[in-house]
Order: sequence, then C-alpha cells, then structure tokens
Amino acid sequence: MKKVFTLIFIISAAVMLPANRASAFSSLTENEFMTGESLDPGMTQAGINYTVGEHYVSYYPEIRYGMGALMELGVRFGVTSARLASGENIGALMGADLKYQLAKETEGIPIDLAVDLGVDNTIINSKNATELTFATIASKSLPLTDRGYKIVPYGGLAMSALNGSLPDKQDSYVNAFAGLEWKLTQKFMILLEFKAGHEMTGGAGIRFEY
Repeated sequence: MKKVFTLIFIISAAVMLPANRASAFSSLTENEFMTGESLDPGMTQAGINYTVGEHYVSYYPEIRYGMGALMELGVRFGVTSARLASGENIGALMGADLKYQLAKETEGIPIDLAVDLGVDNTIINSKNATELTFATIASKSLPLTDRGYKIVPYGGLAMSALNGSLPDKQDSYVNAFAGLEWKLTQKFMILLEFKAGHEMTGGAGIRFEY
C-alpha cells in the first residue's frame, strides 16, 4: 500500500510542477480538517466545515468513513461565495479525498503520520475550478482529564494544482497548515485550522462520530 501512495505522489508531483505560477485567479483551496489518525474500519464521522479565504467563504458538510487497512475516505459538498472580477458569486463545491495512515502512535512512535490525496471542484457561473491536493499530516494525541476528552494538534504540508475553465491559467503551490482537534467526548469534536502559503485561509468545523 505504501508503494501505491508513493506512486500517487510521484504522479501528482509530475502534474503539478509544469503548472504556471502566475495567475490572475487566486485559488479556492479548502482547509484540510483532518489529523494523522485514520478511522477504525466501519466507523463514520459527519460534520460541517467552514473555510474563510482572502476572497471567498466556503460552507460544506463532510462525511468520513473508515475503510480498514488504515485507510479513510472523505466526501464533502456545499457552497462557496467568491469575489471574482465580475463581483460576488455563489457556486457549488464538491470534493473527495483518500487518506492512508503511514505510522500509528504507539509507545515507540510519538506521532500519527498520514498522507492524503484529494480533489475539490468549485462550479461558478457554469465554469469550474478543480484543485488536486496531496498532503502530508502529522498529529499527536494529548489526553485531557479535567477539561475534555483529549486534544489533537496536527499540521503538515499540502501541494496543490489548480485547473479548470474558471482560472485564467493552471497554477501550482504549496501550503503549510496547522490545526487543533478538540474531542469534547469520544463522539463529538471541534476543529480549528489555519493554512498559509499561496493564500491565507482559516476555518472551523464540528464533527460527530458514530
């Protein structure tokens, strides 16, 4: 499985590197909102995420499912309000990602480590902006006995490629992100995240596990 994700990374990098960096269109990248730990097989999380960029706001429910073998699938859909050359525009957002946990936090390993391959598609005025993202994620679980179940700080790097009929040109960029997942109970959590690089974004989300 690790060989498969290594191949995916190489293919993704080959697609992203030739892309032009200068573009009048700014990205519509979303926050990652995930730690380095994958869900157990058959477990499901559902919630709502909110991302605020420099010229857009996105609101999108998300469902995540543990597939087994340290793999996790996420699907999201919602709306984006973006400020383009034509003014404020409302569009549809949909996306999916596949996460694989490379290392699991144990007595000998201090962190959870995962890689994630995702795609988001934003449609505005019958035009689309498609973003392919490859991210590396590291996280550390910290139990809280007095103020909550536990907190999980996480962070990583996300390499993205932008395509579609909405942007003027293809574009590629790298973002660093850092966030915090606060599990108030075993079944309910709050997420906060900041992403920086090509464009600054911030956001929050709530999620239920069942």
